Amino acid sequence: MGWKAWCVLINERDPGYLGTMPPHEPQRARRLIADLGLGRYRSRGMTTFDEGIYPDRLVIGAYESAAVIGAPKLFDPFKPMSSPVVTRILKTFPQAAVLSLSLHSVVNLFSYAYFEHGGLLRAYAGSADSGVVLDVGEWLAEERPHFERSVVREDKRYFYSEIRGSAVEFSADAFGERLAFEVAARFFGCRLGKSHPVIEPLELPMEAFEREQQKSWWRLFKML
Repeated sequence: MGWKAWCVLINERDPGYLGTMPPHEPQRARRLIADLGLGRYRSRGMTTFDEGIYPDRLVIGAYESAAVIGAPKLFDPFKPMSSPVVTRILKTFPQAAVLSLSLHSVVNLFSYAYFEHGGLLRAYAGSADSGVVLDVGEWLAEERPHFERSVVREDKRYFYSEIRGSAVEFSADAFGERLAFEVAARFFGCRLGKSHPVIEPLELPMEAFEREQQKSWWRLFKML
């Protein structure tokens, strides 16, 4: 694993819509911040999904019938279904496909949870230290070929991938990133981390925000 991620992908359009590079709409982003109850933020300018996939601040891409939200600690990777933010997203986009995505290459942490029409269809998460801690729902179409090829030994699942013509074995935590990116392809029309002749997901336009600091009452008093 070599990626880091902490974001939520949202799409009410056809699969792959985010890969068409829809224009970011600043006013829609501000409404989304308010609808999700995130607090008071001010814009720090435009950026891209290259930052938004694992930002150190709030980064939002707001598009017609779609959105991408990235922020530190946006949800608990091992409990994404109980996240207040994810719950608000599902209520704000009741007809959408929603994917929470969390990766951390240092500890082979992986987590993805896929929802449609407000309901959870699939969640899979784990890490090198904890093993697989979340395995809920039926395999998605993107996962199925990998799971069908996998084997279970001593209650642990191992996956296989072709590298230079040979099948190489991976533990679940080492293969979780691949599975997460396979599912994310539903939103972009291509797999993250794999070059595509036309689509470059990391160039998707987004906007960065910083939280507005509320003035203390004594500072307001001194200004009078």
